[in-house]
Amino acid sequence: MSSDIQMMQDRFALQDLLTAYCYAVDALDDVDALLDLFTPDAVFDLSAIGLLTAQGHDEIRAFFTRVFKDMAHHAHYSSNFTVSRLDGDEASIRAYVTGMGIARDGNSVTVHVDYYLDCVRTAAGWKIARFYEEPLLPMPGSLTEIHAKEPANA
Repeated sequence: MSSDIQMMQDRFALQDLLTAYCYAVDALDDVDALLDLFTPDAVFDLSAIGLLTAQGHDEIRAFFTRVFKDMAHHAHYSSNFTVSRLDGDEASIRAYVTGMGIARDGNSVTVHVDYYLDCVRTAAGWKIARFYEEPLLPMPGSLTEIHAKEPANA
């Protein structure tokens, strides 16, 4: 297969990975499906928006178990997708994301962030090895009111 075709296939697969992440987070019901998008030792870093950094499936699971329990609705919309690095079985991608949610207690949040994902190709396809986001616009106070609680397993 030509390198141009492989590059296009990889780009679409990486964009599909980001989209699958957004759908999994928005579904609010299947942490295992969400974790399947990450490598077992992945770093999930939300420190730039005032939340936690989690490493590995167990810590990521604890965070999303709590998020899925606390939230009634989620909607994430991505744009400005780009592959900033594609080198064999490693890639870095970036996208703007608007994330909105309504907590079960009625609190709501809207964030505008920049996603940075380092990805690796595995036998099962592309996976997220490092997830980092930083604000595009100032973060609302409701973000930490909803999500900055003690981990569910603490």
